[in-house]
Amino acid sequence: MNRVIEPELKLTNKVDFTLPEKIILDNGIQAYVLNAGEQEVAKLELVFMAGEWYGEFSMLASAVNELLESGTAKRTAYEISQSFDQYGAYLNTSCSFDTASIKLFTLSRFIPETFSLLLEIMSEAVFPDEEVKIFTDQSIQQLKINSQKVDYISRKTFNQMLFPDNHPYGRPASEADYKKLNSADLVLWHKQYYQPQNCVIFLSGRFNEDAVKSLNQLFGPWKDSTLSKIVEKNFSIEKYKPERKYLEKKDALQTAIRIGCHTPNKLHPDYIPLTVLSTVLGGYFGSRRMSNLREERGYTYGVGCAMVSWLHGGYFFISTQVGKQHRENALEQIYLEIKRLREEKIPDNELNRVKSYMTGVYQRSLDGPMLVSDRIKSMVLYNQDFSLLNSYLQIMNSTDSNQLLDLANRYFSNKMTEVSAG
Repeated sequence: MNRVIEPELKLTNKVDFTLPEKIILDNGIQAYVLNAGEQEVAKLELVFMAGEWYGEFSMLASAVNELLESGTAKRTAYEISQSFDQYGAYLNTSCSFDTASIKLFTLSRFIPETFSLLLEIMSEAVFPDEEVKIFTDQSIQQLKINSQKVDYISRKTFNQMLFPDNHPYGRPASEADYKKLNSADLVLWHKQYYQPQNCVIFLSGRFNEDAVKSLNQLFGPWKDSTLSKIVEKNFSIEKYKPERKYLEKKDALQTAIRIGCHTPNKLHPDYIPLTVLSTVLGGYFGSRRMSNLREERGYTYGVGCAMVSWLHGGYFFISTQVGKQHRENALEQIYLEIKRLREEKIPDNELNRVKSYMTGVYQRSLDGPMLVSDRIKSMVLYNQDFSLLNSYLQIMNSTDSNQLLDLANRYFSNKMTEVSAG
C-alpha cells in the first residue's frame, strides 16, 4: 500500500438494514417495531403532532413537552426520576415546530415496568404550579442571557424575516409568552394533543416478543380524554419579501451572519439534489465556504450551511461568525461563492468527494436499530415510502453538475434574506 497516493473514492447505492414491522394497537395507535441489534436495550418513542405549529402562543407546546416529567397524580417530579433510575432507564423530551415527542431508553428486561411508568406520565400529568414557576423563571433568565448573544439575535431575526406575520416557524419566544404559562392551560393543552388519536409509536432495540405484548397491553387500552378532534392549522408566508438587515451591537466583538431563502421540504424531488449543492457550498469541513472564509482569509473559525425541512415548508441557510471588521468582506465572499455556483459547473473530482462524504454520513445515520428508527420516524411523518432509504443514495449519486448548475440558478438568486448582528 502506497500511503502517499489518495485511495480511490468508491460510491455505493445500497445500504443494508432491517425494516420495521407495523402493528396496530387495540386503540388504533400505529406502532413501528424494529427488533434488531445486539445489546439488550430498547428505545420507545411516542410522537405527537403537538409542536409549536399548534400552540396558541409561543412556548406553550414546548412548555407542556418539557414539563411532562414534572409530576403525575401519583408521583412528584423527584419520585418519577427515582422510579426510572432504579431500572437504569431515562427519559428525553423534545419539541420541534411540527411535533413533540418523549423517548424512553430502558434495559429490555425492565420493559413492562418502565413502559407502565411512561404511560402514567402520558395519561396522568398534572403540571404542578411550583414546577411551572421554576420552568418559567429559568426560561426567562436564559432568554435574557441569549438576547445578548449575536448568534441568537441573528437567528431569531432571520426566522422572523423568513416567516413573518406571527408564523409559527418565525415566532420567537418572549418574556411575555413565558409569563402566560400556567398549570391549568398546560393541563388542557396536554389533554387536547397528547392523546392516542394523535400519537405514533416507534419501538426499537433488542427485545423478546413479550415486549410487543407489553406495549399493546399497556398502551392499547389508553383512551382519549377529550372528544374534540385536532384541527389542522394553516399559515401563510405571502407577506415575505427578501431583504437585508444589519443589527449593530456596539459591545460585540464579533458579527453573526445568517443568509438564506425558502426552499422545498423533503417531499419535493429537488430536495436531495439541493442537499448536495448545500454541502458543496458549506456543509462539511472541506467545503468552499470553509476554504474561503477560514483557510484562505482567516475571517472565522467555522461556517455552516444546510437545508432545513419542516412539514409545512423549508429553507436553506448559511451561518457564520466573523470579527466585526471583516463583516463586509465576509458577506462579499459569501455572495461570490453563491455566484460561482450559478455560473460554473462543479468539477467532477469535487462533486465525487462531496458524494463520498455524504454517503458516509448517511451510512452512519443508519448504524443500529435506534438510528434506523429515527429515519423511519421521519418517513412516517412525511408519509414517504420506506424504499427511499435506499433510493436516497441512488438519487444523490446520480445528481450531476448540470443539474446542480440549474438548481443554483433557480433557488440561489441574489434575492436572499440576510441578517448581520454585532
